[in-house]
Amino acid sequence: MSGEGLHENVVRVERRFRSWNGVTVVDVHEYTKGEVLHPLLNEEETGIALALDEVGGVTEPRLKPGEACSLDHKPNHMTLVPRGMPLWGHATKELQYSRYALLLFDLGTLEQRFKDDFQVKFFETPRLRFTDRRIHDLVRILIGLSDDDVSMTLLGDSLTSAVFALLSSDVTEPIALGLSDRALSLVVSYIQDQLPKQIELCELAGLAGMSRWDFSRMFKASTGLSPYQWQLDARLKKARHLLLTTYESVESIAASTGFSDSMHLSRQFRLRFGMPPGIWRKTHRS
Repeated sequence: MSGEGLHENVVRVERRFRSWNGVTVVDVHEYTKGEVLHPLLNEEETGIALALDEVGGVTEPRLKPGEACSLDHKPNHMTLVPRGMPLWGHATKELQYSRYALLLFDLGTLEQRFKDDFQVKFFETPRLRFTDRRIHDLVRILIGLSDDDVSMTLLGDSLTSAVFALLSSDVTEPIALGLSDRALSLVVSYIQDQLPKQIELCELAGLAGMSRWDFSRMFKASTGLSPYQWQLDARLKKARHLLLTTYESVESIAASTGFSDSMHLSRQFRLRFGMPPGIWRKTHRS
């Protein structure tokens, strides 16, 4: 990513990087004082820049440093640029703080992931200051994922797949039909059998014989939950069963159900069942 050297009017920059199978997400917090113009993406990168928060002023995407964007400003605007075309970020002198996300796409890896669903044409033409609430919401979730929680692999993979699919298709409505009973049974059994292994979305989509994007939508249509949410629910139910039927420690149960540690299990268990696992065990075994 370009722009490692700070512009003279940039007081401080904080960056956080996460990657999932061909998509790198960069969460950027930028504190400024005065007008700013600096590169966001270089010519070797294909990606989008998405404005998340702007305080005091506004930001603007530019394909050339000296040419202002002709499109009107929109909150949470995003810009997509193909490889071979740099992207510059301009901030008005009134801007004090901005938060934006950069999504960098490894198109070779993504083509292997999506195969026939890969539509490179959507990434060959720049798109400036467009908005999509679905993409914005997905990116918000992505940048909020914990760095040290390996159980987020499936969720991160699902979210980046959804973002990529939305960017590379004309689909505006989700598929109404769900998975067949056979496909759903096969996938559910696989998730349960693989616990506590962290499962990737490609494994589940492959079992159902479809693309990751179609599988994610159809799985949710069938169960009311995303693949990640369903897997998390299955892990919590298994933890609850072990609390009720064994004398294993909470730490041991956390490890055997795929949670990073007992604190992670406790936090999720409280959200799902209303109390920490230790108290739940005492209440239900007395």
